[in-house]
Amino acid sequence: MSIAIVTDSTSDLPKDVVEKHGIIVVPLNVRFGMEEFKDGIDIDNDEFYRRLQIESDLPTTSQPSLGDFSEVYRSLIEEHDGIVSIHISGKLSQTINSATQGARDVDVDGEKIKTIDTGQATIPLGLIVIEAANAAASGADLAGVVEAVHDAMGRARFYGMVDTLEYLVKGGRIGRAKGFIGGLLKVTPIITLEDGESSPVTSPRTRRKALAKLKELVEEAAPLDQLAVHYSTEPEEIERLAADLAHLAPKSGVMISQIGAVVGTYAGPGSLGVGFIRKKSG
Repeated sequence: MSIAIVTDSTSDLPKDVVEKHGIIVVPLNVRFGMEEFKDGIDIDNDEFYRRLQIESDLPTTSQPSLGDFSEVYRSLIEEHDGIVSIHISGKLSQTINSATQGARDVDVDGEKIKTIDTGQATIPLGLIVIEAANAAASGADLAGVVEAVHDAMGRARFYGMVDTLEYLVKGGRIGRAKGFIGGLLKVTPIITLEDGESSPVTSPRTRRKALAKLKELVEEAAPLDQLAVHYSTEPEEIERLAADLAHLAPKSGVMISQIGAVVGTYAGPGSLGVGFIRKKSG
């Protein structure tokens, strides 16, 4: 039994991890004015953040097309028994709709391609995808991989720290975190994802205190099956955070990833976060 694993570029998985697990990544699009780029393909992250900080207008993003997904599914279904396609929250992007329509285009009966809205984005989405890839590699059938995804979804969590909510506000992804807006210039907000959208956690007054709170939140969630950290523009800071959290990591260690262009459009420079999958209780 061979099951292919597909996700989208908002999973922000490092390229070596994608290659190791044989994951297929369908890119979203980011546009600066009249210039459109495929996330992670036509523009690298460092160039994206350079432009994000100097351009007068915020870039826009868009989901892959139905055709983008159907093309991928057609190529995979010829060599696999099934496909599990795992994606960003439908409250944050229309990607899941394109994926579902693309699946129907290729698999009319809906028996070989399963699309899943994880209610997540970025690092926790990536970790859920890894869990799916591990299940597929262990020989799980289509139903078994889908079950592994839903199990991981129930144990996945994300906490992110942003320098400012400006990018979430301008991009229309502020969600329940809008309660923080009044203190934009006074706090370093920590947000999570609840029911598929941004939700406030706490608002420390300084970056140092926000980092301490992130560590505390991860400590409280341990023990963990997977642990990852990600950043937009501060690699040295994320290395220190990874080292500080290493004692909580499973044998695979702490995965470090850079936030890609699409998620970075809304997170902005100076953002970092922690994602994990808790161990099963009992």
